[in-house]
Amino acid sequence: MKKTGWILLIVLVVAICGGVLLFNGYHPAQSPSASSDAGSASAPSSSVSSETPSSASEPESVSSLTDDQITEKIKSEIPLDWKKYTLKEQTDKPVSVGGVTYRTYAAWDDDYTEGPLILYSPKDGKLYTYTYKDTAPILAAQDPAFDKTEHTVTGVVKDGAMMSVQIHTTDGSDLTIRRLGVDLVNLDDGFKVGQNVKVTYTGVYKGNDSQRMFVKKIEGIQ
Repeated sequence: MKKTGWILLIVLVVAICGGVLLFNGYHPAQSPSASSDAGSASAPSSSVSSETPSSASEPESVSSLTDDQITEKIKSEIPLDWKKYTLKEQTDKPVSVGGVTYRTYAAWDDDYTEGPLILYSPKDGKLYTYTYKDTAPILAAQDPAFDKTEHTVTGVVKDGAMMSVQIHTTDGSDLTIRRLGVDLVNLDDGFKVGQNVKVTYTGVYKGNDSQRMFVKKIEGIQ
């Protein structure tokens, strides 16, 4: 057989084999890694967006303290003489400001309350103080009401009652302050309207708000 005949025969055999393979649907084998890569590439992208939001996007939560734990926290952080005062919760009239309802407490000495209201925040677990003339609570640790430095203010008596007396001060404030259980000097005849007095106190007052005052002494002066 001539050389050209052998070449034609080989070409014919190759063509026949190729046709058989194509007819049977032959595909090149894929490695396991290639197969898994293809599968992961086809995973739906929605699986990422459907994940639960991380805790960083959620509001902080504070474990609620028991009644006894809140009482203990207040007495350990608020520098008052807790042998003198009784801590009572105002369950009927809690302070609610800025969307937060606080556990609200007052310090009682017999039948008289002294100092600002003490608030426990269920939102952040911190203690705040508040008077009804405040626009917002303040951190108890920063409240000057509990500063022990003594101050004095003078004024004239506007009105007197059994447990309190109203004084118009030289700086123009009208302060209703405690008289029961306070050291009274030169006031043997009681309080008289127009009488000049000097008040010794700790804490502060602002305008007519005397709820952050702790009165120590009221002295009649000429």
